Amino acid sequence: MESVAFAIGVAGLTGAFTACIDCFEYIQLGRQFGQDYGKCLLKLDAAKVRMSRWGAAMGLDPEPHLKQSISASDEELRLAQSLLEQILDSFKDAERISERFKKYTSVQGSASTGLAVYDANTDLVSDYQRLHLTMSGLAKQRQKQTSVRKKFTWAIYEKKSFDRLIEDVTGLVHDLVDLFPAAQEDQKALCKAEVSAIEETRDLALLNDIACKDDKILAAEVKREINSRGYVITDWKAGGNSKMWAGDENAPGVDSKGYNFARFIVSESADEHLGNVNRG
Repeated sequence: MESVAFAIGVAGLTGAFTACIDCFEYIQLGRQFGQDYGKCLLKLDAAKVRMSRWGAAMGLDPEPHLKQSISASDEELRLAQSLLEQILDSFKDAERISERFKKYTSVQGSASTGLAVYDANTDLVSDYQRLHLTMSGLAKQRQKQTSVRKKFTWAIYEKKSFDRLIEDVTGLVHDLVDLFPAAQEDQKALCKAEVSAIEETRDLALLNDIACKDDKILAAEVKREINSRGYVITDWKAGGNSKMWAGDENAPGVDSKGYNFARFIVSESADEHLGNVNRG
């Protein structure tokens, strides 16, 4: 009976979970974000992927290879429902703030510039675009049971509103992850697949910089994957009397990490050393 009760409880969470995942689809970011646009969009992507990972491990949007044998009490399921509803409230609050901003901007007569939004298809630099497409693809692969109905979109125009939303959502998802420790092993397996799907090592480094402080499971997998691949250093220029060393100095017995170098330009009297130095 316990497994049946859990199945019924999880089924009750599905609607709230679906609504939360859909909320990520509706957000655009205003042009006032400027140079922060790319990083903010990737933070949004990372939050969505993390939440979809938790949902898949919980059986809300199951993946075929997961056993879905997690047990939970009625109280834990009630807490999960409350956390999901709080995530929805966070999106609603951000949308209300944006609506007030739109009205104020329209009254001021600057709607044509103040309300302009970015387009992820055309306004991202190549590294950010590549990682954005990968992260979006990972989340969509898990949306078999979500509605993904494309209703009207809405925009966040002020970075402080975005930062508040991301802080609230990531904190609540963190609470969801902690609430069901038995699901974390499946989340680690899913995260490993996510990280492996990111082909460019420099994209892993970018993801690490943007999202890993908010996601311990992701941080561990990114670190493991980068260490297994080695390091990639590209697009450096050296000239004049400059001196540069790109590599590690390893103590005796320390494993040496590999480096991949590409597109280096050395001119004049520059003195460059590429690679590791192993002592002992």
